[in-house]
Amino acid sequence: MSKECEIHRYAAYFKGWCQTFGEHEAEFMDDESVGWLYAENKIGLILPRELSKQMYRKVLGKTHKVPVITVRHDSIGIDDFHYTFSEFRDLNGLVKLIQMFADNKELHLYLTYHFIYSKGTRITTFSTEQPLPLIYKEIEPIQIHLR
Repeated sequence: MSKECEIHRYAAYFKGWCQTFGEHEAEFMDDESVGWLYAENKIGLILPRELSKQMYRKVLGKTHKVPVITVRHDSIGIDDFHYTFSEFRDLNGLVKLIQMFADNKELHLYLTYHFIYSKGTRITTFSTEQPLPLIYKEIEPIQIHLR
């Protein structure tokens, strides 16, 4: 399957501001590197700190170049950043994310947090609903290539 879609991106008005992810089911172990969160209208991805900083700068940072995300059955690539998922749980999360891309015409991307995870943990959130306009401003959309 090869498909392209556009996702609305949002950045917080002030550094560190985020809305909460909310009630969810999780596939996440404290001692493992990747976490997936599932709610009715959104999917969250938690990456280890060293990877998340790179990804946030590319996806939600203030750069002059809008990145392109390539999603494959086992990996995500953002320009020169590439992460391959190997655990079954992670591949399952990626399949659910790809299905979300395929099923929805309008998606939104922004960072959230949840109080049950470590301080400073940010969740890359893909949602069918816009985030709170009091916290976030829309920035240039991003292209997703499903391969």
